[in-house]
Amino acid sequence: MSNDLLNGLWLSFALLALNAFFAAARSALVNARRPRLRQLDEAGASGAALAARVAEDSSRLIATIRLAQALCRFSAAGVAVFLLAPILAPLLASVPAIAPRAETWAIAAVVLAVALAVLVVGELVPEALVQREPERWAIFFAPAVAALEWLLAPPARLLVRLSAAIARPLGGTGALPIVTEEEIKTMVDAGEEGGAIEQEEKEMIYSIFQFGDTLTREVMVPRIDMVAIDAETPISQAIETIMSAGHSRIPVYQDSTDNVIGVLYAKDLLRVWRNGAEARHLRDLMRPAYFVPEAKKLDDLLDELQRQRVHMALVVDEYGGIAGLVTLEDIVEEIIGEIRDEYDVIEEPDIEAVGEGEYLLDGGINLDDVNELLKAELPKDTADTLGGFVYSELGKVPVAGEKLVAGGLELKVEQVTGRRIRKVRARRISEPV
Repeated sequence: MSNDLLNGLWLSFALLALNAFFAAARSALVNARRPRLRQLDEAGASGAALAARVAEDSSRLIATIRLAQALCRFSAAGVAVFLLAPILAPLLASVPAIAPRAETWAIAAVVLAVALAVLVVGELVPEALVQREPERWAIFFAPAVAALEWLLAPPARLLVRLSAAIARPLGGTGALPIVTEEEIKTMVDAGEEGGAIEQEEKEMIYSIFQFGDTLTREVMVPRIDMVAIDAETPISQAIETIMSAGHSRIPVYQDSTDNVIGVLYAKDLLRVWRNGAEARHLRDLMRPAYFVPEAKKLDDLLDELQRQRVHMALVVDEYGGIAGLVTLEDIVEEIIGEIRDEYDVIEEPDIEAVGEGEYLLDGGINLDDVNELLKAELPKDTADTLGGFVYSELGKVPVAGEKLVAGGLELKVEQVTGRRIRKVRARRISEPV
C-alpha cells in the first residue's frame, strides 16, 4: 500500500471522527437543560456558564455545526473517491454486466460506503453516547464549539439568514426548530419510564400544554356553589359568613346572585370590626368586582389577572348573567393539582374506582378527564361537564337509576340533589377504536 493511499485513508478516518465529534457536540448542547446548566454554574462547575451561553443561541449553534459537518462529509467523500475509486474500478470491470460503466459504479459504491459510515459512526453512535448525561458532555464540548462559532461566524450567519429568507415565502419562520410539543411529551414519557421524572411531575408538564386550551368556564366555581352575600347584610352577620366560609373574598349581590355589585374583602371587615365601627353599611366596604367572559382561555385570564392585580373574577355567560367565579387558586390548580388548606372541607374524590373498568364519577368532572380516563369519545358540543352531558342527552331532570349509552360508555345516574347530578357511574361497554 502506497504512502499516498495510506495517508488518504487516515485523512478520511480523521474527517469521519471529526464529524462524529460535531454530531455529539450538537446533540449534547441541544439536549442539555438550560436550568440544569445554570445550577451547575451557580455550584461552581467550570465551563457551565460557557455551555449555557453556547446552547442559548440554538439557530447559530445548529447552523455552525451543520456547516462544519458538511465540510467534513464532502471532504471525506472526496478523498475516499479520489483514492479508492481507481482501485475499485478495475475489480468491477471484471464483471461483464457493469464493465462499461465500472468507474461510475466504483464512485457510487465508495460514496455509499462513506454515507453509511457517516450515518452510523459519524451520527447515530456519538449521539447515543451523550444522551444519558447531556449537561456533562455539553460542558466538555462547549469550548471547542465556541471557537468553531467564532471561526465560522460569517458563513454561519449567512446560512441562518439564507434559510430564513427561503423559508419565509413558503410559510415558514426561518428559525431552526429544536423540539416540538409531541417530542417533549415523548421525552417526558421516557423520563418517567426511566425513573428520572415522577408521575406528578409528568402530569404537571402535560397540564402546562393543556393550559392554553382550557376555558374559564371549565375551572370556575359555578354560581350554584358560590358563597355570596346580600348587600343589605349587617356587618356582624357578614363577618360570621366570611369566617364560616373560610374565604378571603366574597361577592356582594343586590337582590340575586345574578346581579353582583362588588366584592367584600375579609381584611376590610376585620379592620372595621377592630375599630368597632359595626354601624357602617356593607356597601361602604365592598370593592369593585372584576368580570370576565366564560370563554376566555386560562393563559389569557392569568395574564389579565396579574396585570390588573386581581385575585378573583366573576365569570359572565353569553347573556351577561353570572355563570360563576374564578380565583387565581383555581387557575394554579390546573397546573399543580388541588390545593387544600385548613379551611377546605374534605370532599369526596371526583374519580373513584368501583370495579374493573368501572368508576363512580362526580357530576362536575370535565368531559376531557372522562374521555382520557375511559378512552371514550364523549362530545363537548353541548356541555363541558359529565352532569351537563347527561342532562343534554336525557333532555330532562334525571332521577337516580336512569341510564344512557354514549361514546362506548354506559352512564348511570347514581345521585341527584335537587336538580343537580352529583354522582354518575360509568363503565366501558365497547373496546376503544
